[in-house]
Amino acid sequence: MVNFQYDGNSSIMKCKHVEFPNLLAHSLRFCNTPLSQKTDSGIIQPELVFPFAEIRQQLANMFRREGFERSLRHWTDHANFHSILTDIYDGQVWKTFKETTDQNSNSANFFRPEVADSNLGLMVNLDWFQPYEGTVHSTGVIYAAICNLPRDIRFKRENQLILGILPEPHEVSLHKINHYLAPIVDELAALWKGVTLNRTYEYQNGKRIRAALILISCDIPAARKFAAMFRH
Repeated sequence: MVNFQYDGNSSIMKCKHVEFPNLLAHSLRFCNTPLSQKTDSGIIQPELVFPFAEIRQQLANMFRREGFERSLRHWTDHANFHSILTDIYDGQVWKTFKETTDQNSNSANFFRPEVADSNLGLMVNLDWFQPYEGTVHSTGVIYAAICNLPRDIRFKRENQLILGILPEPHEVSLHKINHYLAPIVDELAALWKGVTLNRTYEYQNGKRIRAALILISCDIPAARKFAAMFRH
């Protein structure tokens, strides 16, 4: 974007997104919103910056920590209280979720003891906060917790996956949030298929892991936005 040129000259790139791409060709309309601005010194700067960290790289760092894989296996010793729900492991989704999307197959459960430390269940969260006092200035964060971990460490900072920081100063509108979620969805799709980590603490020669999005947890306004996104 900052190196965009038109006719050999530095220029402002405009958004080429088409909201309704299935319309007839003559009816298509590009968004055309300027994506950058030129300063008085001629330097082109983005209008907004979306900090985004690869989920795979964050997981790779976690898997290199001593005891992390052992903590992922903790849930296999979870006591069954029958009709009492004490954690996500007591729910039907955890107990019946299949490792393939083919509903007609007799595939194994995604969450089972022998892959307890390689098949991960992710809980994605979306929320906004005000980093400054005395002014209305909302910054959003999309992050994920790994449900395999014990509840007492599941939400500790070092175990959180920071998926993206939404630009301030206002909450992102429903119309725009899909654009911020697009790279996150792409990574989640790759993790569902499976990725290989070069090295983990217990497996120095590498380990293949998978991940599934099994829960979205956020306040009501954020939940509405997330729900609208996942319907698409």
